[in-house]
Amino acid sequence: MKKNCNDCIESRQLALIQQLGRVGYWEYDPASNFMLLPQPSQALLATIMAAEPAACSNLPDVLNEAERRRFMLALEQAVSSTLPFTIELGLPNAQGEFIHLVVRGAPRSRNPEDIWFAGTFHDITHERQTEIEREKVLTQMQTLLDALPQGVSVIDSELRLILWNRRFMEILDFPQRLVYRYAPFEDFIRHNAQRGEYGPGDPEDHVKINVARAREFKPHRFERTQTGGNSILIEGVPFQFAGEISGFVTTYTDITQRKHSEELLARQRDVMQTIIDNFPGGISLCDPDLRFTTFNEQFIKLLDFPPAMFAKGWVHFEELARFNAERGEYGTGDKDEQIQATVERARNFQAHHIERQRPDGTWLDIRGTPLPSGGFVTSYIDITERKKAEERIRSMALHDALTGLPNRLNLNEQLELAVERAATRGTRFALLFLDLDGFKHINDSMGHDVGDALLVHVGRQLKSVVRETDLVARLGGDEFVVLLRDISDAAAVQTIAEDILASLGEACTLNDWTIQTGSSIGIALYPEHGTSRQQLLKAADHAMYAAKRGGKGSYRFAETEGERSAGSVSIGGPVTAVDT
Repeated sequence: MKKNCNDCIESRQLALIQQLGRVGYWEYDPASNFMLLPQPSQALLATIMAAEPAACSNLPDVLNEAERRRFMLALEQAVSSTLPFTIELGLPNAQGEFIHLVVRGAPRSRNPEDIWFAGTFHDITHERQTEIEREKVLTQMQTLLDALPQGVSVIDSELRLILWNRRFMEILDFPQRLVYRYAPFEDFIRHNAQRGEYGPGDPEDHVKINVARAREFKPHRFERTQTGGNSILIEGVPFQFAGEISGFVTTYTDITQRKHSEELLARQRDVMQTIIDNFPGGISLCDPDLRFTTFNEQFIKLLDFPPAMFAKGWVHFEELARFNAERGEYGTGDKDEQIQATVERARNFQAHHIERQRPDGTWLDIRGTPLPSGGFVTSYIDITERKKAEERIRSMALHDALTGLPNRLNLNEQLELAVERAATRGTRFALLFLDLDGFKHINDSMGHDVGDALLVHVGRQLKSVVRETDLVARLGGDEFVVLLRDISDAAAVQTIAEDILASLGEACTLNDWTIQTGSSIGIALYPEHGTSRQQLLKAADHAMYAAKRGGKGSYRFAETEGERSAGSVSIGGPVTAVDT
C-alpha cells in the first residue's frame, strides 16, 4: 500500500512539473518503432496544441508533414549513431497560433543489446515571441542611440555586446575589430587592462575581477581616467525584459574638461529623459514613498490621466488610484476599498505583470519591477492591436478568403445554432444549396481570374437579394448556401429562390467579358426535411442535383417522407460569354 501511495505521489508530482514547466516526456523503442507519451505528457501536448487529448497520444501525430519528416530524420540519425539530439519544431496549433517546441532525446540502455531513447519536449513559444519583441525594441533603441552625444553600449545577460553607437568606440578608443555584434564583454576588459587603464597587475586578473562584478548586474556609476589623460563618466543600469534581467545599458561621457559642469548634468538628464520618452510605450518610476517622480508622455496618454495632475512634477500613487477608481477603471464595488487594496499592493514592491482592459476598450500590458533601493519601475504597452489580430485570425478561420463570405466551418456553427433556436422556440427556417450552371466552362474558356471574379459577383448578388438577418456562405468551388432564418411558409422561400435565380441570371461584365449564367437551387425546410444540420444539408444538396437534372436554372424543394415536392421553375438560359 505504501509503495502504491508513493507511486501516486510521484505521478502527481510529475504531472504538476510537466504542467507548470510545460515540459513533456517521451520514450521511443527503435526495435518496435513505438513511441510512448505518458498521460500527463499527452495532456500537456493537448493543451499546447489546443487540441483534444485523443489527438495527442503520439508526438509525431501533431506535427505537419514537413516538421514530422525533420523530427523523424533527426531521431533516425540519433538512433543509428546512438547519440543525443536536439531539434526545434514550429507549427500552428488548432487555434491558428504558431507554436515552437524544442524536442530533446538521448539513448538509454538496460544492457548493450537493449537500447532505447527517452527525451522531453518543451514549449518555448513564449520565449520565441519574447525574442521577436526584444528585437523590435533593440531596433528602436539603436536609432535613438545613434543620435546621442554620449557613448552608449548595451550588454545582454550573457555579457555580450548587442547595441552600441559611434561615440562608444570614439570615447573608449576601441579599434573596429573589437566592436561587433555579440562581442564578449571580457574582450573589452582585456583590451583596457593590457593598455594599463586598471593600473598595475596581471591583465587576466583584472579581467576576472571585472567580469565577476559585471555578472552581479548591479547599477554602477564611477569615473575613470584613461591612459591618454581623458576622464570619462561611466554609468550603468541593468534592464529587464519580460520580467527578467536582460543585461546592462551603460553610458560613457567624456568629462575631461567639464567634470562639474551643470550643462553636462542637464544634458545627462535630457539623455535619460529622451530614452524614457522614446520608450515604445508608457513608463513610470515610483519612489519608496509611492510618488511618481519620473514618467513619459505615453504614460499619461495611455492611462488617460489629466496632465494637470502632474503639474508639480510628481503625483502620489494614491491620488492616481483614486482617480482611476472614481472613473470605474477597477470595475464595480466600493471605491474606498478598491483604493486601499491597490495602495497596499503597491507598498509590497513586488514584481507584477497584468493585462487590463480599460473602459474605452483598449488593452494594456502592465509590467512592474521593484528597485533595489525601493519603489518600482512600470512599463505600459498598448497590446490592443494584438487582441485585434487574434480576432482577425479567428475571422480568417471562419471566412472564405476569396469572397469574404462565411465558410463551411462558420456555416456549420450558424446552422447548429439555427437548429437549436428553432427547436426551442418552435420556429422554422430554410436552407438553399446553390450551384452555378456552367461554371467549369467559364473557368476553362475564360480563365480562373474571370471565374474568381464571377464567384465574388455571385456572393454580392446573393447578399443583395436576401435579408440582413439571413446568412450567405460559400462552401467551396461554385457552391453557395443561403440560410433563411424565421420563415413563415414555403411560399416565402419560393419567392426568395425566384429572386435569386433572376438576379444571377442577369448578364454582367467581368474582366472585359460579358457573362450570363444561371444557378440550380435545392431547398430544404426545417423541420419538414430534417431536424439536424447534416440532414438539412444533405436534403438541400440532393434537391439541387435534382434541379440540375431537371434542366438547370431552376429550384427544387427537397423530398419529404412519403411525398415529393411538386414542380420546378426554370429561370435563365445557357451560359453566354461575349469577349468585349
